[in-house]
Amino acid sequence: MTDTLTRPRQPSTTDPAGHRRAGLPVIVAVVLVAAAAIFPALSDYSTTYLFAYILIIALLGLSLHLLMGLMGVFSLGQAALFGTGAYAAVVVTEDLGLDGAIGFVLVAAVGAVLGLLMGAVTLRVTDLYLALTTLAVGYIFENVVRNSDWLGGPQGRSGFSIMFFGRSLDDPRLLCWIGLGALTLFLAVIASMRRSKIGRAFMATRESPMAARSIGVDARRYKLLGFTIAGAFSAVAGGLYSAWSLVVDPSVYSIDLTLSVLAIAIVGGLRSAPGILVVAAALTYFRNSAGDFGVSDYVLLVYGSLIVLSLRFLPLGLGGLASSPAVVRLVGRSGRRGRGGAA
Repeated sequence: MTDTLTRPRQPSTTDPAGHRRAGLPVIVAVVLVAAAAIFPALSDYSTTYLFAYILIIALLGLSLHLLMGLMGVFSLGQAALFGTGAYAAVVVTEDLGLDGAIGFVLVAAVGAVLGLLMGAVTLRVTDLYLALTTLAVGYIFENVVRNSDWLGGPQGRSGFSIMFFGRSLDDPRLLCWIGLGALTLFLAVIASMRRSKIGRAFMATRESPMAARSIGVDARRYKLLGFTIAGAFSAVAGGLYSAWSLVVDPSVYSIDLTLSVLAIAIVGGLRSAPGILVVAAALTYFRNSAGDFGVSDYVLLVYGSLIVLSLRFLPLGLGGLASSPAVVRLVGRSGRRGRGGAA
């Protein structure tokens, strides 16, 4: 029997239209990244500052896309990875005196190791127990940091400056470009994994762990790999946050952050990276502007309502609209009318 996980689908060499359709997402992605890179240079300080935060939250949201969307692993431990990355960035740049170009590599390594340990701890638990175990890791790390004088205790640390190639990340434009680079790299990693044996193993394990094991997929190994990759990028997001806020304290481990990112992932669509990016931008903008609209006390109410409505009426999130039967039928009719007009 042919192993479908190891045999990549060969592209057709006789369908030019298929090649054009396959290349269109790449072209769109390049245009969007270029536009996002230009945006900070054309924006004022406050808008660029907000855009940097959106990129940080989007990076954290994509880690849930990898874990929950591709792997089917329900994790609530992203705050532990994020917070550890925030503290690690301060330690390696301020205490060890390393430039951020090297320091953030170490931050990613710390996050990868923590993600690997988190995956190892949760190997034998699933579903609700896995979620609670990962959530408990966040509480453990928050308690350790809160009682550590070296890390500032309950007050945290402030007054630090994180440098990147000799330039301070106090400049929100530079922070945007670094964040955009990390986000683009993560998207490239996810896209390449989707087309590889690793991605097919992730999705096979998500759909049916027992069936995946029956065809030789080592679910434990791939689970550890997914946690490691998600941990690395979540920690980088935390490191960027410490440069953005210029203050790091135990609140970076809060359940509020976990639930906010979970709302972004669910409403955007756990299996849709574009949906998560769009909703991350929309909800982060809403949260930061809620005071201007007089609804700052109702932010979590709005988040909760969006989760309930999405799970009830749009279980695949906004990203699932593209593959919904109604949209597929509408696109099909439009395509037929277009071909009829051209003929």
